[in-house]
Amino acid sequence: MFKIPIISLSINENLHDRFEKVRIKRGFSSKSEALRDSIVKFIESHEKFENMEGYKIMTISLVYPLKEIIINQISEYYSRFHPIIKSISDWRIAEKKIELILIVGEFGIIKDLYYSLAKIKDVICSIQEIVFE
Repeated sequence: MFKIPIISLSINENLHDRFEKVRIKRGFSSKSEALRDSIVKFIESHEKFENMEGYKIMTISLVYPLKEIIINQISEYYSRFHPIIKSISDWRIAEKKIELILIVGEFGIIKDLYYSLAKIKDVICSIQEIVFE
């Protein structure tokens, strides 16, 4: 008999309330349906980079609270990866900082930078390839 794995998840009340609002607004009939959709998108977003290679032009977007410890960690990575960083644009909105980084280089190095930034606590990080046709 085929057994379906069950995932147990604990979250705070604020996150649960936000999740429920979005779930209902987007028309998901259950929490499980919404979480399955989220898991598929999570997997797809990470898998698309697994087979990528070669010279790439990409952008990394960051959103994070203005905290000295975070700024210092990000600055360290910018110094370490400066050969592939072509420009950084940044904006301050309320107590948050938004940065857009243009990166050009070998994908393996770009991926190292992205994963390094994404591991910083309280940093929301996304990456996009720029494709020229």
